[in-house]
Amino acid sequence: MRVPLGPVALAGGAAAVVAMAAASWATTRHVAFGAVGDEARERLGASAVLAVAQLRASQGLPLDSVASALAVATGYRVTIFDPESRALADSDMGPGVADTLSDRELRREVADALLHADGTSLRTSAMDGRSYIFSAARGHWRGEPAVIRLGDPIAPIAAAAKGTAHTVAAVVLAVGGAAVLLLHRSLGSGARFLGEVAGLLQRLAAGRPPGPRLRLPGVTDLARLASAANRVRSELEEQVARVSRERDELAHLMDEVGEGLMALTDDARILRINPAARALLGLAEVVPFAPVGSVVRDPVLRDLLEESVVRDGGRLEVAVGERELEVRTKMGPEGGAVVLLVDISELRRLEAVRADFVANASHELKTPLTVIRAAAETVQEEELPPDLREKFLASIEDNTVRLQRLVDDLLDLSRYESGAWCPEAKPFPLEAVAWSAWEEHEARAAAQGVAFEVTGEGVALGDEAAVYQVFRNLYENSLRYVSDGQGRMAVQISAGHGVQRVTVSDNGSGIPASALPRVFERFYRVDTARSREEGGTGLGLAIVRHLVSSMGGEVTAESQWGEGTTIVFTIPGGAHARARLATV
Repeated sequence: MRVPLGPVALAGGAAAVVAMAAASWATTRHVAFGAVGDEARERLGASAVLAVAQLRASQGLPLDSVASALAVATGYRVTIFDPESRALADSDMGPGVADTLSDRELRREVADALLHADGTSLRTSAMDGRSYIFSAARGHWRGEPAVIRLGDPIAPIAAAAKGTAHTVAAVVLAVGGAAVLLLHRSLGSGARFLGEVAGLLQRLAAGRPPGPRLRLPGVTDLARLASAANRVRSELEEQVARVSRERDELAHLMDEVGEGLMALTDDARILRINPAARALLGLAEVVPFAPVGSVVRDPVLRDLLEESVVRDGGRLEVAVGERELEVRTKMGPEGGAVVLLVDISELRRLEAVRADFVANASHELKTPLTVIRAAAETVQEEELPPDLREKFLASIEDNTVRLQRLVDDLLDLSRYESGAWCPEAKPFPLEAVAWSAWEEHEARAAAQGVAFEVTGEGVALGDEAAVYQVFRNLYENSLRYVSDGQGRMAVQISAGHGVQRVTVSDNGSGIPASALPRVFERFYRVDTARSREEGGTGLGLAIVRHLVSSMGGEVTAESQWGEGTTIVFTIPGGAHARARLATV
């Protein structure tokens, strides 16, 4: 049924359409600006927290380079102030930023930055006269407080909101105009279609899911209207997808960071925790928004995390299981806190090893030096009998040799541990090296009445000189502890799965079970007095361990007190090494 419209109806309909378009423009602009602005504030606040962490990790770089790098990484304008109200760096204005402002402008800019250093603000910058959403956070630069501020220009956000509002208003005008003009043709179908368009626009304005795309009606004008509404829907969906993608990228970055990161809410609940933090704290899984006190067992760490949401700048070193952790906390600009967990276990272990090494080396060097000095002072006496003079001179010589051996062993061990020595990988017969190393000790063994034998044979793939030193050190240790006239030493070589297994055993005094785990440590001696009397340095087995492990093998010790000791080490080798030796 056609309903003719007179001039009054057309004018009223046009006025209603214009009013609806104006209302839609204002509403859409306000809603779009608020939604995009809120999202911008959230991204800006998160970026400010990460920027403080990056500033702390970039203490050795020029500040202008740090500001420029942060600007490139975040996409925002970056300004850094110092406590004396000076702008140190600005990513947009470059070096000498403080010289471009009057004193009054600069003081106002710094005062505003310090005032809003824990939140966001929307205002006009005195530096360039443009409006920004600012988010600032307090940090430190080379031991001094600093404020790092990120700025997102308002103009693109306002332009995007205005563009969306123009599109919606145009759509409303088009819809309204088409409705007025075509109402007399297809009142029923037109009303239903306009209801669908209105529903789509209402859902978009309210931020709800837009629902299915509008169907294209048979009327050309209405089809164009539906196409325009669908384009608006697609543009908003793209914007939402972009925001979601940026959020996911930030979450992925947090998950990939090697250090532990944890974000806490205002009431100390776990908002997010990355895999590294879960591993450091020994947590398999964490329920979202679980109270941190119910997840962290260590009382000291738990108190620090609970206080981090109300007290800024906490720092603590705490032992969690077998790990030493350095924990740092920072309050968020909008509440809550960010927690950084760094595993410093290896650092502390190396510090302890270094301290022990210095103490042991100093003690070992002091003993022969003290003897040498005392003997030298005694020898200088004119009335010293010749036999005593010879005795003290022999003592000086013995301790000088001992000191030389100790220094040589220290240099060798340092070279092996530092990686300066690289073992060769050549085939050689193990039994020949075992006999060759024994020749150095054959005279001493004969004097002590020690029997020696080598059984088995095999071809190893490694460094022949290093294996020679392994045998020599093991022989020296055994000869110190076997009994004169009853000592026995044996070397047995056998093949394993791709390795040669070498066993060096003796029937000496043996090693107590409590000492077995430590026999490969530097300067460790089972019998300190006897080892020093025999000239041992306490480094022989430590050198053996490094040489064997450098060639891809393993070394172990087996012993019973009073019944002898067996040292077992493996070297890569076997049929492949034997075939290579045959071609040499």
